[in-house]
Amino acid sequence: MSSNAFPRLEREYNEREEAREMARAEREQVRHCPFCGNPDPAIDEIEVGIWAICCDTCKAIGPHQDGEQSPQVALDKWNRK
Repeated sequence: MSSNAFPRLEREYNEREEAREMARAEREQVRHCPFCGNPDPAIDEIEVGIWAICCDTCKAIGPHQDGEQSPQVALDKWNRK
């Protein structure tokens, strides 16, 4: 592995950590699960760079897309009426 890989990996790690922090802060803004009414669905990284809203009660996940999706985009999609 070249020495250039470490700064890139560190940057990617920091970006994911920032996204996780945003997700924690935005958690209070997540609407109840439309399927089961759970008042506390979570914003989770379901794959690297792909965030979605996940309900622990009924196991609903989404909406998500192919490719990267930020926590804010996941939240906006979930909260749409």
